[in-house]
Amino acid sequence: MTSPANVASALGAFPTVVRNLLEPLDPATLIVRPEPGEWSVHEVIGHLIATDTGAFEDRIQGILDGEPEIPGFSPWAAINERDFNAVALPDLLAEFDASRVRAAAYVASLDVDRLTLTGEYPGFGTFAAADFVYEWPFHDHEHLRQILDITKAVYLPSMSETMRTALQDSND
Repeated sequence: MTSPANVASALGAFPTVVRNLLEPLDPATLIVRPEPGEWSVHEVIGHLIATDTGAFEDRIQGILDGEPEIPGFSPWAAINERDFNAVALPDLLAEFDASRVRAAAYVASLDVDRLTLTGEYPGFGTFAAADFVYEWPFHDHEHLRQILDITKAVYLPSMSETMRTALQDSND
């Protein structure tokens, strides 16, 4: 089983993965929403920054502090609260890195024995603090998949119709 120390390491390393993936790309492509109602890459990173506290650290700490009810988190509210597309990629990545340094230190400081404490999440049930610790890197991986799907489209216009058709057929 993965330990909180492993989670802390994964959280701390994740901004480097994202940086290495995105820095070679045209910054203009990273602020375009692929479809209405979907996030741009910058907004995905903004979401990750916002969830570090609102969806993870605050919930974990609330459970550990004995709060009986786990608060909800609105992903769109966090995106609409700030224009992440207006932030230059290096600045956004620096903010993400700083957020993750703090998050990794927080997870590394947790008392493993207390992670069994629980709280009620209305409409979903009872969760242990550990559930949110382990969901954190899982959440990162889901959004990495989202970033990869968005950035794959950057390369399509440079491919021939034959290649695009072949790729589409291989995904069926």
